[in-house]
Amino acid sequence: MNKLLDVELSVPTETSKLIVPISVHCHTACNLVVWKPVDSETDERDWGAIRIIMAKLMDRLVDLLHDYQLFSPLVALIELQETSESWSHLTGDQDWHRGRFIVQSVKTDIEEAKERWLGPLKSVDYSPRRVTSVEFTRLLKEAVHSAKPPKGADATLFSRYADNLMISVESDKSDEFGIAWRSELISDINSLLGEQVLEGVNDVGYF
Repeated sequence: MNKLLDVELSVPTETSKLIVPISVHCHTACNLVVWKPVDSETDERDWGAIRIIMAKLMDRLVDLLHDYQLFSPLVALIELQETSESWSHLTGDQDWHRGRFIVQSVKTDIEEAKERWLGPLKSVDYSPRRVTSVEFTRLLKEAVHSAKPPKGADATLFSRYADNLMISVESDKSDEFGIAWRSELISDINSLLGEQVLEGVNDVGYF
């Protein structure tokens, strides 16, 4: 990936902060800030302050990068000596920073983690597999058999739709499925209204 900026920051030996940035990396893949806790024995009451420290700097960095037309995703890597439930909760909760950046904790090799974010994209060979009509029919039957109605959809209506779909596939007349389904829908609407309001489907497939 194209490197735009790599800055290693000097960390004061004496600081009252709970967590400090130690490096900033601006690449075309993403913009990355590496953080390090000052005290591994962080008190439970300090987690709110940690969030504020990180959010303030990351927000300012987002605004600054946008001024320079750098809109790549912003990532915060936290280099940890030891993991804990509290750190896992902080990195697992992505709501406190309003989604303006991504937070990830790293205990193993920080350089390896940086390379994953900033290094070249890795790809694997892809060989598409041709699906025959017979296999497609088999897969469709399996999917329809285990399918559940989408949230908010009427279960009976969904079941009837699935039945019509299977009949059209098994009879090898899938091109007639849309017409059959619209005809059934028209019939249901007329029954609901109590009179013959809709008369059928015209040549272009509209009511």
